[in-house]
Amino acid sequence: MQKNKEVKISMQHWNGNQMCAIDVETTGRDAGYHEIVEICILPLDVNLKPRKDVLPFNIFLIPDHPERFDKSARACHGKNLAYIMKHGFERFAAIDMLQTWIDKLGLPFTKSKAKSQRCKIIPLAHNYVFDIAFVKAWLGNDQYNEWFFGHFRDTMQIALYLNDHAAQHAEKVPFSKVGLGWLANQFNIEHDQLHEALTDCRVTADVYKAMLDKGLMAC
Repeated sequence: MQKNKEVKISMQHWNGNQMCAIDVETTGRDAGYHEIVEICILPLDVNLKPRKDVLPFNIFLIPDHPERFDKSARACHGKNLAYIMKHGFERFAAIDMLQTWIDKLGLPFTKSKAKSQRCKIIPLAHNYVFDIAFVKAWLGNDQYNEWFFGHFRDTMQIALYLNDHAAQHAEKVPFSKVGLGWLANQFNIEHDQLHEALTDCRVTADVYKAMLDKGLMAC
């Protein structure tokens, strides 16, 4: 019975690593100057649906420099600084919480170069180039590399690839825009509250699943 449960949780080619949808909301666009104020890491099963046995890691982070909270960022995601300062967690406390949460994923250990090493999180995101810069600024490169696998998946990059594939074959590009909301619309995926980290994770996972189902015919 346990073996069947493990098969449902992860794909064989993931090699024991765990795919998780990831999204962050920030105080601005410049990682290292601006900071994360909300993060969600949503573990997915083999069907790219949220795992039912582990709750998502979804918390607010108290910024070290709240005075740098950009007005345009606040307008984009609507995060209230007073609420974050009251209900959020300090940077290092949040890192400890993340480590405890990762332990709950039950990631197996594998042997690499004669030493035991735990499998990692495979990130799935929309425009992960943005997210990864902030996550690394929060955790540091060494800690990030210990917990996260390098081969991430990115629905924005997939959409751009599919557009290029169509154009190369003199076909109409499937996506005139590549924002998450636009992609969700193309696949009839509901998305009432984008820029809520948990919602964005769920929508990203649904968009990725729809893209896999369509393959190169994602139009």
